[in-house]
Amino acid sequence: MMLKASGTSLGCSRKPFSSSTTPPVITSRLVVCKAGGAGGFGKSNKKKVSTEGGMVIPEDGRRLKKSYFADDDSKAAGKAAANGAPPGFPIDWIDLKVKASDVPFGKNTKPVELATGKVLMLYKFEDMVFVSDANSTAYQYPMVDSRVFRDSSGAVAAEVPLDGSVYDLATGAVLKWCPKDSPMRSLLGTLKSTVKATPLQVYPVHVTQDGSIWTKLVL
Repeated sequence: MMLKASGTSLGCSRKPFSSSTTPPVITSRLVVCKAGGAGGFGKSNKKKVSTEGGMVIPEDGRRLKKSYFADDDSKAAGKAAANGAPPGFPIDWIDLKVKASDVPFGKNTKPVELATGKVLMLYKFEDMVFVSDANSTAYQYPMVDSRVFRDSSGAVAAEVPLDGSVYDLATGAVLKWCPKDSPMRSLLGTLKSTVKATPLQVYPVHVTQDGSIWTKLVL
C-alpha cells in the first residue's frame, strides 16, 4: 500500500507487528490549502467595496456587518447610509419604520415596538424628533401621554402625567423630580423623597432625506 503526502510517495509495510516489534513511523508535511470561497479552490469571489457613510458597503449593497436591525432590508440600509448619515451609520442603528408624519394629529408622542419586543417612545415637537425609553423612571409610568413643551431654559421637555417628573428630551436629565403640586402627587412625591432622581434613557436620532427615523441603542 502506498500513502501520498504533499507529493511524496511513502512506503508502508503490510507486515503485521507484535508488541515486541516497533511499528513503522510515517511522517508527512502538512500543506495548508487556501480556499477561494464559493468559487472553489484557487478562485476568488472577492467584491469591490466602497466606504460611503463611514462603513464598508459592497457593490451588491449587502452589509458586511449587521447588529441590531429591526429587519434585514440591507439594500435600504445601504441607501440610507449615503443620505448624510452620522459616522458608522447604519451599523448599530435601527430603522423605526415610522416617520414624523405618523405621529397622530394633536399628539406629540407615539410608542414604537421593535422586532425584539422592546418599546421606545417617539416624540415630535415643532421640527424636532426625540426617542427615549417608553416608561418614566420614578414609577415606570408610560410616557405616551406626556406633555411635551419648551421650558423656561429653552429645553424641549416631557412631563410625566402621573407624578409630574419632567425630563430634558435631548439629554434625559431630570428637570423636576416628583413635584408635590397636587394631593395625589404630594403622596407620590413623599414616597420618592429619599430616592435619587434617575435620568430618562434617551437615544440619538437620525432622520433620512425621505423622513425615515433611525435610532441607535448601542451607546
